[in-house]
Amino acid sequence: MTSTQVSRILFEEKRAVGVEVIDKKGNKSDIRCEKEVILCAGAFQSPQILMLSGIGTEKELAKFGINTIIDLPGVGKNLVDHVWSGVSAWTRTPTNNNTLKPWNQITELTRYLLFKKGPLGNSPLTANAFLSSEDGMNRPDIQFHLAPSGIKDDYSTDIYDLKTYPWRSGLGILVIVIRPESRGFVGLKSANPLDAPLIQPNLLSNKKDLEVLKKGMLKAKKVLESKTFNGHLDGGISFPQQFDDASLEQHIKKSLETLYHPVGTCKMGVDAMAVVDPSLMVKGIEGLRVADASVMPTIISGNTNAACIMIGEKAADMILNQKLSVRP
Repeated sequence: MTSTQVSRILFEEKRAVGVEVIDKKGNKSDIRCEKEVILCAGAFQSPQILMLSGIGTEKELAKFGINTIIDLPGVGKNLVDHVWSGVSAWTRTPTNNNTLKPWNQITELTRYLLFKKGPLGNSPLTANAFLSSEDGMNRPDIQFHLAPSGIKDDYSTDIYDLKTYPWRSGLGILVIVIRPESRGFVGLKSANPLDAPLIQPNLLSNKKDLEVLKKGMLKAKKVLESKTFNGHLDGGISFPQQFDDASLEQHIKKSLETLYHPVGTCKMGVDAMAVVDPSLMVKGIEGLRVADASVMPTIISGNTNAACIMIGEKAADMILNQKLSVRP
């Protein structure tokens, strides 16, 4: 059902029996299920829907007049995401920036439509590497993305707005912390399901993440200053301009971005802060399962897409291989 928002899960005692939804006209209706409700709204809205339905910390729910079905303190906690900053340089070799010139936009669009070739057929990130921030580690803690696009050296480029990119060709290396220690949370702003949830990522709240990121930036600097790039760069590294510890920290805090891999807010486990058990069933509730990135207890060391597909397929396998009572 498109243009429809789930407002809350419906319960009979402590068993999920369906969901309440709101259509685009604001009308509410109930949808009943015969077996179970499977919540797949992601790391932000899955905990929001649980809290709106009365599953969460009793004290926090009471602030919004929501009756507690079951007190689960882990709902919305343990939010974690990959974060990154970057190193950029201008190039003699044409990159995506050159495509932004009006005539080149027409040329490259025609080239793509006719032959499916050229920069419009490429990803904005064209290469990846996994590496360790220091020697002796048993697995990587940093990921590099090579971006064939240059940005201005004054923090004025909005990477989501092509109008703010320079036409001068450049490239950058995105330095990503793939095993962050910082943890945030998702909460409620109100009891209105149409309001966005409260999202507090607490990025870099653990100082270790900042230190790992600084080490990664220095490694990216070393890559761009290698012989491989000598014939392509137009001058040295342009952004950041200084790599001493204080300047690097300031640059990171001004440019820090997430990689949009939020996980962990309905984590799976057997401890007191776990929200779902190993079969993805919400603890203390019958007929309610969560199957999305929110169930990851910790973030994986890479992109979350394939892991989310795996969670969905594993959930489907568990559902198909268990006997569920059908409601009369």
